[in-house]
Amino acid sequence: LGKAAGLDNSSLYRHFPSKSALAHAVLDRVTDELLAVIAPTLGAARTPSLDVLADAAAAIGLHLFDHPDVARVLMHWTLSAGDAGASVSVSVDARDKRRPAGRFVALVGDWLARGARAGALRRHASPDALVVLIGAVVLRPATRGHLLASHEPKQSAAAARSAWERELRATVRGAFQR
Repeated sequence: LGKAAGLDNSSLYRHFPSKSALAHAVLDRVTDELLAVIAPTLGAARTPSLDVLADAAAAIGLHLFDHPDVARVLMHWTLSAGDAGASVSVSVDARDKRRPAGRFVALVGDWLARGARAGALRRHASPDALVVLIGAVVLRPATRGHLLASHEPKQSAAAARSAWERELRATVRGAFQR
């Protein structure tokens, strides 16, 4: 990693005392990016609505489509969190609002709860719905051109991006429409 960054390992470890610290810094950065993408959409909406939620999901999904490396970092984090055999621990408590991941989950979770209380969104029995939605938004960009290549038609990047946005909006409507 140091070689790829143009540093020797001693320089790298001067900034990050361990691989876990480096992994946490990367995770904080990508979740900060997602907060910057979603906060204007959710924060500007005085009243929660299905349209605003679809806009927010599309904004995140398109950001991840444009930056598949970020989607892969998030996918790795979600799949390796709590894995005792993982060589690098990237487990972050998503309820810890001091960390970007916790602030992201709190923003979206609170917004969804407000929407359900206002009757604008379907109330789910558990917070698992948020996890499923986040997983759906992250999986496709993280695997585009790899895992799902055999299922994706040969199309231009612009056409694939537009199709992805339509799919995201339809998924949100299906999951949260009253």
